[in-house]
Amino acid sequence: MFEQLEVKDVFPTPVWVADLGAGEAESFNQHLKALIYKLTEPRKELAVGGNWQTDPRLHEREDFAPFCKKVKQVGKAALDFLQISYDDFFISGCWANINPKGAHNSSHMHPNNYLAGVYYVALPAEKGTIFFSDPRAQAQTMLPPAKQWNKYIGNEIRLDVKPGRFVLFPAWLVHSVPINPSEEHRISISFNLMLSNYVENISKPLWKKGTA
Repeated sequence: MFEQLEVKDVFPTPVWVADLGAGEAESFNQHLKALIYKLTEPRKELAVGGNWQTDPRLHEREDFAPFCKKVKQVGKAALDFLQISYDDFFISGCWANINPKGAHNSSHMHPNNYLAGVYYVALPAEKGTIFFSDPRAQAQTMLPPAKQWNKYIGNEIRLDVKPGRFVLFPAWLVHSVPINPSEEHRISISFNLMLSNYVENISKPLWKKGTA
């Protein structure tokens, strides 16, 4: 018999989740919600499945400075976890989303950024979902029936979300948000993070003179 069976996770894809305290999240989200509604007025009629979005430069606005401070804190924690070498990083885009009934966000990624994230301001019934697609195309060549779902099978990961929750992930990871079936609005703030001086310092060849 085997002495032991060890499972090693190879090429893992990290997704970070950070929650504000319940008391802080409630007041913080009320303030953000008021700002977002003001910025999206007047809200024009949408095509089926559409949603309202703000300008993608909320990080340049003084009234969103407290929010961006929290984004930078979450971003630093993620980068420190990865143990990569970098001088600094910055918010390269930040925008709010209002999903009315029937709205959804189809599968997409955030090109030309290192990390992407979303913060949940308001959700129908105080809960929601974000889906992440398996980036390994070959993993879908065989999908046998499962006795019980687990992270080692299937081609999509479902993550439950709630107001006051940050979700951060590699910007290349394909994600989507299902249809909002409720009359209540689903409100979130998306953001991108990029490493400073990437072209000047980080993207230089890893090889050095004298190596093959």
